[in-house]
Amino acid sequence: MKKKSDQIDLSRNTLETLTSSQLIDLADEYGIDIPDNLNRQFIIEELIEVAKEIDENSNYKETIKVSDDAVNTIATELPESYNETKIDVMLRNPVSLFVYWDFSEVQLKQLKSNKISIYLQISFFDSMEAEKPEDTFEIQINIEDREQYILIPGGKKFVRVDLMQNTTSSMDAVLAVSSRLSIPQGSEEFMNFHPGENLKIKPILELSGIKTVLKNHYNNYRQSFND
Repeated sequence: MKKKSDQIDLSRNTLETLTSSQLIDLADEYGIDIPDNLNRQFIIEELIEVAKEIDENSNYKETIKVSDDAVNTIATELPESYNETKIDVMLRNPVSLFVYWDFSEVQLKQLKSNKISIYLQISFFDSMEAEKPEDTFEIQINIEDREQYILIPGGKKFVRVDLMQNTTSSMDAVLAVSSRLSIPQGSEEFMNFHPGENLKIKPILELSGIKTVLKNHYNNYRQSFND
């Protein structure tokens, strides 16, 4: 409840000094309905209740304000790194992935001091349980990089991205492995479409402008996979 008169202290001592007429006016100011011939002591008690409500609301707002400040402080102090070597992958759209990774302090120091090169290994699988990938390729990255967009070749079903480091031995070391992600499946004929091909499309689909959509889709996302 909002206080209407800043000059009046709604303490019992102050209210006791007011005339009955002043108490009625004050009660009316705070929206308290006062029947005729009501005892002045009752009016004082009602006004004291109003004062308590005002104090409670004021304290509540202060509590909320402090809480918001605390949240803002926490948000601005989030670390740039969580000191963990890991890699995660998510589907940006049906034809591209967003991959992001991080290093522990010890791992990063070791990589930098030994000038070890790193890369992403993208592996595609026929099923979620398949042990061996049916196709792989690599993307070189810099030690300062923390994210990468990756285009997905058509017809792939499951993908996993590994964070790798080059070694002098025959097998490179795996730094971190992402979870295996399912890739949404569309028509393989559409997914492997190239501009200029004679693609047979049902008349009802052709009315939708699908040929233009496929051409733009190829130019924007799949051109880098053209042989």
